[in-house]
Amino acid sequence: MKDMHTIDVLLALRRFIGVPVPDTRLRLRGFVRSGDGLRLRLADPEGRQLTLVLPVRRSNEAVPIATWWYVGAVRHAARWAEINGRLSREGHQAVIDGETLIADGVIPAAAETTADDSLDYVIGDLLADPAWHSQHSPAPELYQLIGFDLMTEDRVRLYLELPYTPRTVGVDLAVVDEETGRPRSTGWWASAKLNAILTPDEPATLAAHLVLDAHDPNCDTVYNLTRWA
Repeated sequence: MKDMHTIDVLLALRRFIGVPVPDTRLRLRGFVRSGDGLRLRLADPEGRQLTLVLPVRRSNEAVPIATWWYVGAVRHAARWAEINGRLSREGHQAVIDGETLIADGVIPAAAETTADDSLDYVIGDLLADPAWHSQHSPAPELYQLIGFDLMTEDRVRLYLELPYTPRTVGVDLAVVDEETGRPRSTGWWASAKLNAILTPDEPATLAAHLVLDAHDPNCDTVYNLTRWA
């Protein structure tokens, strides 16, 4: 049987292969499941590195840790290691226990979502990216995502082709929770919201959110769903 948890974590962490972990020079250079832990090797351009061991499960919990937690854990651990001089030269192995960093408050016990995470999640969801895609599904018979533009720090415009009408629409969604002011959780499914409002059987539902006099060369019309979705 596939170890889907390990696969999902690696898919989520692959972002740190091509670009450094934010605010560091470290990139992901190794990843392997080892027993009840995940061993990650991070290295900078000079070859300084560390091995970070992160748990698969919390103590006394049978369910694996949520995938997105690992992205925040790597961000915090990498910054801490670089600032505190915990990197070793090539040929030497500096092993850092993630459980210790959690106990010391370096790595938050709860999953972290930044504004970039929230935006990335929305785009991944609507493209059925395997790093994000799970129980919900984009509906190609209703729309196809052809682009996006982050209009403000809390609002993204999605450009959608609607196959049942010959037009492209711009749909504005909030990537920040209105009540808390925090980036939307990665458990918020944009695809489920769009599937509900883009149904051609009830065109008035979408039409009620039309932005009058909106001028965007990338689409025919713009709809403001920042409060609806």
